Amino acid sequence: MMARFSWTSERLCEILGLPATGAAARTYSGVSTDTRSLRPGELYVALRGERFDGADFVGAAAEAGAAGAVVERRPDDLPADFELFVVGDSLDALGRLAAARRSVLDPIVVAITGTSGKTTTRELAMAALGGEAYGSPGNFNNLVGLPLSILAAPEGARIWVLELASNQRGEIERLGRIAEPDYVVVTTVSEGHLEGLGDLRGVLDEKLSLLSTMRAGGVALVGDEPPELVEQARGRYPEVWSVGLDAAADERPESWSVTGDGVVWRWAGTDFDLRGFGTHLIRDALFAVVLASLLGVDPQRAAERLANAELPPMRGEVRRLRDLTLLVDCYNANPASFLAALDALSALAAGRRRAVLAGTMLELGARSAVLHEQVAGLMLDAGVELIAATGAFVGAFARAGTRAHEALILEPQLDDAYRQLAARLAGGEFVLLKASRGMKFERAIPWFERDFGAGGESGSGTAG
Repeated sequence: MMARFSWTSERLCEILGLPATGAAARTYSGVSTDTRSLRPGELYVALRGERFDGADFVGAAAEAGAAGAVVERRPDDLPADFELFVVGDSLDALGRLAAARRSVLDPIVVAITGTSGKTTTRELAMAALGGEAYGSPGNFNNLVGLPLSILAAPEGARIWVLELASNQRGEIERLGRIAEPDYVVVTTVSEGHLEGLGDLRGVLDEKLSLLSTMRAGGVALVGDEPPELVEQARGRYPEVWSVGLDAAADERPESWSVTGDGVVWRWAGTDFDLRGFGTHLIRDALFAVVLASLLGVDPQRAAERLANAELPPMRGEVRRLRDLTLLVDCYNANPASFLAALDALSALAAGRRRAVLAGTMLELGARSAVLHEQVAGLMLDAGVELIAATGAFVGAFARAGTRAHEALILEPQLDDAYRQLAARLAGGEFVLLKASRGMKFERAIPWFERDFGAGGESGSGTAG
């Protein structure tokens, strides 16, 4: 039976490396970083950011019922019996609290990272594992979100599936030290978050730093592209399995194909299918079923569970709008994911007219201009019949000397690009929406539904 955990004054001092507070011993019901959702009896951790200082809200936390707080400085005018734990770095303190809870409860921890596909892989892994698994909510994958995920985990969950993300060197290893994973998944490594990670080698080193935080006896599952991902991983951890579609991958489908509504494949003698687009979805799902198999789930049972899985929104959705098919993939964008989406578009369209509504790929640093130009070239080389380019892609196409190309619509703003694109669509096309999350391309979905009808089937993130 899993151990129970409680927050006592004594334990908090031990975790945070502080002398006893001298106050009467008390027990806290939980930990919160937000006075708006804090519940009576919880410990408030006053985080400090670029535009705020949580110490300014300790009074509000006390009014909300907090019995104590972790702070970097002592606020004024607090109740006499309010307990303070003064630390040098409240973010580090939050991580220490989470690491302590993980250590005492001692679940099986799966940590998932990668440039693309980590959220989809996490959700599919959760589905394949069934009710005994707990997963980090939403995008709780950074130095604040990951500890909060751990602090919110139910004590009865045997398996925790946690997502880890980074846009600065050293973050993944720091997150890994908190999570102490038994199993690691590195989905992909490609050019993304280059502002903080520098180049592809920097991304590779950052993602693989997670392996140094693994507990002994586990297995690391890594994607088969690029080849150096597998090579480098095997130099850092003794048990590494490659997962992918390449014939050299340790775990690969026996067969697979793309259908009008999604993807189907066979693995371990079992047939799987998912509603969504792109062969990269097979890779993400294969990570999930291999992981589930390692943790004792029969492949047939995993297939049954995946048939009812819900995929994260805006990641490979297929939406039928009468005769027009909308492919929504606008949660994340980098050159590799753009190429995968273009390949999926061509496979699904199968001779029908294709269109792309393209938006900026963020966080590419000094390489942004050249990478946008490369992806612009890929769209043209793919022979996409109609391209509406916005944001950084406007300059990319213009620099390539293709401004007058008959297939192109160049408009900096999404709404202007959409209006011109809609006027040139006949209604039977496959249209790909692709951009980084910060561009908020989901705004275009209701425009398409208004102009082309929402009466048909919609993938809407449902696998099956």
